[in-house]
Order: sequence, then C-alpha cells, then structure tokens
Amino acid sequence: ILAAPGDLFETDQGSSTIFKFTPVGAKSTFATGLGGPFGLAVDGFGNVFEANFNTGTIFKFTPAGVKSTFASGLNGPVALAFDTSGNLFATEGAGGTIVKFTPAGVKSTFASGLNGPVALAFDASGNLFEADHGSNKIFKFTPAGVKTTFASGLHGPFGLAFHAGTLFESDTGSGTIIKFTAAGVKSTFASGLNTPTGLAFDASGNLFEADQASGTIFKFTPAGAKSTFASGLNEPSGLAFEPPTAQLVNISTRASVKTGAGVTIGGFIVTGTASKQVVVRGLGPTLGQPPFNVPNVLADPTLNLHDSTSSIATNDNWRDTQQAAIQATGLAPPNDAESAILITLQPGNYTAILAGKNGTTGVGLVEVYDINAGVFAELTNVSTRGFVGTGDNVMIGGFITQGGNGSTQVLVRGLGPTLAQSGISGVLADPFLRLFDGNGNVLYTNNNWKDTQQAAIQATGLAPPNDLEAAILVTVAAGHYTAILSGNGGGTGIGLVEIYKLR
Repeated sequence: ILAAPGDLFETDQGSSTIFKFTPVGAKSTFATGLGGPFGLAVDGFGNVFEANFNTGTIFKFTPAGVKSTFASGLNGPVALAFDTSGNLFATEGAGGTIVKFTPAGVKSTFASGLNGPVALAFDASGNLFEADHGSNKIFKFTPAGVKTTFASGLHGPFGLAFHAGTLFESDTGSGTIIKFTAAGVKSTFASGLNTPTGLAFDASGNLFEADQASGTIFKFTPAGAKSTFASGLNEPSGLAFEPPTAQLVNISTRASVKTGAGVTIGGFIVTGTASKQVVVRGLGPTLGQPPFNVPNVLADPTLNLHDSTSSIATNDNWRDTQQAAIQATGLAPPNDAESAILITLQPGNYTAILAGKNGTTGVGLVEVYDINAGVFAELTNVSTRGFVGTGDNVMIGGFITQGGNGSTQVLVRGLGPTLAQSGISGVLADPFLRLFDGNGNVLYTNNNWKDTQQAAIQATGLAPPNDLEAAILVTVAAGHYTAILSGNGGGTGIGLVEIYKLR
C-alpha cells in the first residue's frame, strides 16, 4: 500500500497493527503482526518508523510497506521523533532514557534518569520536549542536551505535538488536551476525552487525537470544533502523518556585514496561491556566544524588509514592537539588541537588508522562518549578497527542508563576477562552494560550475552567467543543510549565495 502525502498512520495496540487513513478517512491495513506498537515517526523520504515496545525494536517501513529492522535491543521503546538533521530520537519507556540514532543507525544516549518517557516533540528552534508520564511533567532539552522543567502538575501526560509555536499535550488522567504557549502559559484546548494518547497535526492545522479507551480518533479544527474521524479501533495509540512534499521552512545566511554595498541583503521568493506568515530575524550578539563563539559579531543588527516596490517593515530591537507575538512563535531572538519581524506576505519577491545600527559592522545572520508550512504557499528561493572574507568571515547559507513524501531537488549557486555587471565593485573573483549536511559531513564541492554537472545545471535554466562561478545541483531528504561560499585560493569580495528549490 503506497503511502501518499496527507495519509494518517495509527498504531493499534490491541490488534498489533498499523492502519493507514486517507485524508477523507478511508482505512486500510499498513502492517500487521507487531508486538506492542506505540510511537510513529516519518522521515524525509516518507519511510514510517514504529516503536515496538514488547520486542524492544524500531521497525522501518518504506512507503510501499516493506518492513526492516532499524534498531533492536531497546528497553521498551515508546515515542519517536526526527530532528531537522534526520537523526531519530526514541524514548525507552522502561529504561527512562532518550536515545539518538544518526541516519546511519549509530546509537547514543541523549538523556537518562527519566520516569516513564512516553512522548517527544521538537519546536522550531530544535529544542526537544519530553512527556514524563511517571513524574507528570514535561521536560525541555536544548540541542546540547541541557534539561529544564517546562511544565509540572499534569495528570499522566502521554502525547505531544507542536503547531505554530504552541505545544499541545494529551493528559490521560484528566481526559483533556492542554496547550502551552512558548512561555509556558497553560490553557485547556479540549476536555471530556477517554484516555487521550497520540496527537498529530495535519497540514491545515487540524489536530488529531487517539482516544484509546473509546477506540476512536477525534479531529479538532484550529478553533477546537470536534468531530469523529475514525471509530471501532482497538486501543489506538500513536499517530503520524505522511508529510506533504518537502518545503523550505528556514533559510538563513551568515556573513560579514559591512556598510554601503557591503550590507547583507537577503532576498527570498514566496510562491503559491495563499499568503505566508514568516519570521525574519537579524542576529549578531548571539553568534558570539557558545556554541558559536564567532569573533567580531554585529553588536546591534537592524532589519529593513522590502517587497518589490518599497520598504514594508523595519526593526531595530525585537522587543520594541510585536514582542508577545514573536515570543508566541518560539522564535524570539536570544538577545534584546537583535531584530525580528513577524509578517504575513502575499506571493512575490522580498528583500531583507541586514545592517549595523549607526554604520557599525561585524558578522551577522539574516534568517527567514516559515511558521505555517501547511498552506498553499512556500519559500522557493533565497539569495544573499554580502562581503565574503576568510575564516569566520566566509558567507554561510543555511536551509532546512521539512516534510516530504520523497526528496527535494535544490540548486545552490555562488556568484561573484556577474555582480560587476550591476555596477558593484570589489566582487568575489572566483567563488568556491561547499555543501554540508546537518551532521557536518561534506556532501559536494564545486569551484567552476562547468567542471561537473554542466548539462544538468544548464537544463534547469539557472546556469551561472560566468564560468568561474560555482553551482551544485543536488537532491536531498528533509533536513538541515549548509552552503559555504568562499573565494578560491583565499580570495575575498562581494559575493552572492543562492538556494533554489526546484521540486
């Protein structure tokens, strides 16, 4: 049974089965003969991963349903979640630990000493949240593993899911779904449920809840209106959606921010038929702190956002305006001197200009986050112009693709000589590109784009105009990627790094 975007998977503990539901509710059997199936997660290629509690195993199913063992010898695996680098996190409910698997299956311990960890969810900043059933708490872990208590005094927390920066939690003991703002403010989303367990959001923001004792999956609209999606199940537990085609949900560029033509200019394109809500951030001081420790950072970043005709929003310090709304997204800059703009954009071309206040300079970062990836609009291109130096002053373009029944094809370009045609002086004479995955592995390098992939790059219609410029055409799974633009042989100058999502 081939899985398709929008399909809902459900683990049926009582029948040891995984069922698949189409968006209109048509049910089919995806896998049988399991032993205590609990949590589900779907990777960037549309493969379904299932935590098999009784056998201590994590099984992997292709979209066609072909089964293999991904990991074994676990101590009661319950919950699964992928980070943006493709690493799989799993809770060992009987062992009180969270373990981490690289895409190659290499295992390490992320956290220990927990009391019945049964649910996992990542926020947009890469923090991992864990429902600790035995202690009635939700713990928060930074990407480095630093643990804090996010919420306490719950009644059997069992499911977690994020939507637009808000964390939803199923409380089995009280029969409620509780939601928390990014600041931890708690409110009740739904009540009167019968042992709510797994939670999952579809692309339209509807929340699906596995009601274990009643054998039902309920659907809640964003406004909280409840309906029955499926019934007659046998102890439903885990839920996971087959994501839509992978989208760019975060694009960012780090560069040495100068003055005049050397300010950092980040362009991006919104395509589709609907509006798109984004957070644009300009960071500086944060880059000087661990784990980055970048010297000579931009002390006081400012942002100026333009559409195709004029400036549409500006910001110096993010708390000056929109403080509560930005905090609610979970993407507030760490430093008060940094900039952020929360805005809803129509399809079109946009430019974010990152500069230092009063003409100051330093290393800065401009970012665009898509905070409602499910709508019929997406980010398809980022192009950032700025000064390319050496060492910490090279230009670093990052992008995150999320979801995906399959993979995403992107073209990364590094330009320099072409910019001189626009009257820019001091351009990067010979750009050099390197592309890394989220674990820091070099995927591809390129100096002159005609050296490799010439025909394929020309077929995209986006071949660089100058033979000395660089380009990489690559198909990637959902995850986190970094393109580093430098000068061949240590050259410096004004350069442009671009990332195009082709399909």
